[in-house]
Amino acid sequence: MGTSLRLKRYFCAIVATLIIGQLSAASVRALPDYLKTYAGDRYARAELRTKCSVCHLNPAGGGERNAFGRAFQANGMTISPEMRRQFPDLFVSDRQPLVTFTEGSDSEATIEIDGRRYVINTRAKTVTETKPALPASPIATTTTTAKPEAARRTDIHRTADVRLVNLPTAMPIARGSLWTDFTHRFPFGKPTNAEGLFGLDAQAIPSFGFVYGLTDRLQVGVYRSPGDLGRALMIYGGASILSEESGDPISVMARVGFEGRDNFRRSFTTSFEATIARSLTRHASLYFVPTISIGDRPFSLDPKTDQPGVTAVALGIGGSLNIRPSVALMAEANYRVNETARYLDLGRGIHRPVIGLGIRKTSASQRHSFSLTLSNGPGTTFSQRSQTRGLYFADDGLRGLTIGFNLSRRLF
Repeated sequence: MGTSLRLKRYFCAIVATLIIGQLSAASVRALPDYLKTYAGDRYARAELRTKCSVCHLNPAGGGERNAFGRAFQANGMTISPEMRRQFPDLFVSDRQPLVTFTEGSDSEATIEIDGRRYVINTRAKTVTETKPALPASPIATTTTTAKPEAARRTDIHRTADVRLVNLPTAMPIARGSLWTDFTHRFPFGKPTNAEGLFGLDAQAIPSFGFVYGLTDRLQVGVYRSPGDLGRALMIYGGASILSEESGDPISVMARVGFEGRDNFRRSFTTSFEATIARSLTRHASLYFVPTISIGDRPFSLDPKTDQPGVTAVALGIGGSLNIRPSVALMAEANYRVNETARYLDLGRGIHRPVIGLGIRKTSASQRHSFSLTLSNGPGTTFSQRSQTRGLYFADDGLRGLTIGFNLSRRLF
């Protein structure tokens, strides 16, 4: 079969599954988190702070956005002074004086006019200019003790999934939030087989896990792969060392994972990795992921097989490009640099990097994403994601790319 025909069938499979993902995402209804963003704006009109019609044509929420909703999305789900002036029906004037009375005092008040803050003391008959006020309601009666939140940057690229295709991203996990991480691979199917639904009729290898934010910078997770990958159970923790959202030039997420085959009974592996991410624009970013796995072992169909472990060093690189606000293209490669960990005497061995290609659809709420993928590697744990299907006596080159998908969802 010619290369052009294979590419056409690849394309048909991607388009068909993307349409299904689009239809599923279309059912996502109102966005309470973003309505809170509007309601929390100190210039938002009080009578509109619970109205979904602020962003949607449908007063009940969901469906097509109005002009403000489109501008809100285009501005990275943030509200700027320009937007307030563009939509005066939704905001009071940002030049309107904001008055707060000092708690416990009968002679002092604070007034903010045009971004400048003044403290007025009627007893001393003084007016003193101070630093800008903390965010507050336009009709405030008391001062607030809450700490100001860092301004949300709009010039960096954001992802809504914990991984690209197989490689991890540096997406922060908010404190108290729980995310699912679900991957499905069909390493023995053929994407050119239309009768077999482009490989989806073949044997599936699903892996599933959760990740929880202990703080905005610390996370813990658990992840399990099925019997075809040795029933590997992994427990891991991660820490955000640097973050572009906090003003750092790059984002760095460091993780350590502990894997055990046969449901954490034998063949233990300890992996150390870091995801280094850099935004090129707010539409694209690059990723570099080095991983060291101590006690690494190849895939095993028998979970009770206890093989001696080796140290594997893998270097991964990838990128993500948004072609629409909610649609991204992804590509990555992950290669084992030390020959010992390529297991050349097992099956066909690992001769090439694990390649990953994908297209992702993210819901408007940024809480759910679906990715259609092509990859020549069935494993998705820290140590296994750099092992190709060559260990199964299969082609691990570009002709060995097989279909799969990722699902990520924030539960709370």
